[in-house]
Parts: sequence; C-alpha cells; structure tokens
Amino acid sequence: MALTEYEKYIRTEELLALQKAPEALTCHDEMQFQVIHQAHELYMKLIAHELTFFAELLQRAEVARAITTLHRVAMIQRVLLQSVDLIDTMTPLDYMTIRTGLGRGSGQESPGFRTMLRLPQETVWPALAAYLQTVGVELRSIYEQPHQHHQLHQLCEGLVDYDQLLQMWRYRHLMMVYRIIGTGTPSLKGKPSDLLAHGMKQRFFPKLWDVRDELFSDWTKEMEAKGKNHGYHG
Repeated sequence: MALTEYEKYIRTEELLALQKAPEALTCHDEMQFQVIHQAHELYMKLIAHELTFFAELLQRAEVARAITTLHRVAMIQRVLLQSVDLIDTMTPLDYMTIRTGLGRGSGQESPGFRTMLRLPQETVWPALAAYLQTVGVELRSIYEQPHQHHQLHQLCEGLVDYDQLLQMWRYRHLMMVYRIIGTGTPSLKGKPSDLLAHGMKQRFFPKLWDVRDELFSDWTKEMEAKGKNHGYHG
C-alpha cells in the first residue's frame, strides 16, 4: 500500500521503527519508557529551536515576537513536566528489567537536556544583554519601573519562567527517581539526593534572581529608616 501524504511528511515509517520490536522488549513497560524518552528528546529539540529563534528575534529588535516565543517555550516545558507522570505508572521491578537493556545509559547524558542547560549562557542571556545595551535600559530600572518598561519586563520574566520550569523539571525527574529506585539507592551518577542538592543551586539567569535580592534589600532598608514594619526579619 502506498504511503499517504501525511505519512511521507511526518516520516512515520522511520519514526515508528525507532522503538524496539515487541519481541525484543525486556518487559511490557519498555515500550512506554522508550517512547517517552524519545518524545522528550524531540520536545527538547523544539525548545532549542525556539530559544535560538528568540535570540535572532532580539537581534532584529522584534520584541513582541520574542515574548511570544518564550511563551511557547514555557508551554513545551509544561508538556515535558506533565509527561513524566506516565513514568510514575511503572513499577520498580519493571524498571530494573529495563535497566538490563539500558546498560549504563543515564538521563544525565541526554543531548537535549545538556542543550537546555547550555543555551541560557551561550545564546539566550547574551542576546538579551546585548538588546538591553542597545536600548540603553539597565536591568535594575526594568524591575524598579516594570510598568514603564512593560515589554522588557515581559522578556525578563519569560526567562525567569524558563529557569523556574527547568528547575521544576529537574526536581520532578528526581522525584520520579525516588519513586522508582528509592531515596537512598545510588543512581549511575551518584545519590539522587546529592544530584538534587547540586542541581537546585544552579541558576541559569542569575542576574534575574539577584535583582530581586537587591530590590528587597533596598526596600527593607528604606522601611527601617522610616521606622516602618516591613514584615521581614533576618
């Protein structure tokens, strides 16, 4: 039977041949495990595609479209987060069976994940910093006057969304690991608790977090100078 135009365009024959044949599966759940992780790589490839486009848009000063692109990235990240729920349906015994076929492979080796960690410093932040320099607006001014710098504030907050959702993805993945292999079992890269503690210290756009510290520090000092109770205590 001839392939349909849809099948040719989506390349379904090649795509659906990328999973193990039913007779080669180590257990029933391996099909789900492989499909989910392959889908993750595709979604992360799309995120990289959109973040690169975001940088190009800022170079062309197309701010409104750059903001829309960040909204799209956040939506893709949320799809990634929700899809992890499927892995929760797998039993520890099934995972151990799959592990025999996976060998020493680890999600930490994911090229898509490594790209998501790399792009903020290599591509995304340099594009925003260069644009702010071009328009002559400092980051502190944007957060001191967010409504006067509405679009710039949306740009910055879009990057905060990316940072936050990526941290949520890392945390969600570690919780999935806890559920499958326990809280004390070492993974191939060390104890999950150690990985979590290390990962949660990373900020992909540190200046966007630091500016919040600066604003609240100055505000509390101002309130104290006026003798007003600001509700925050060191």
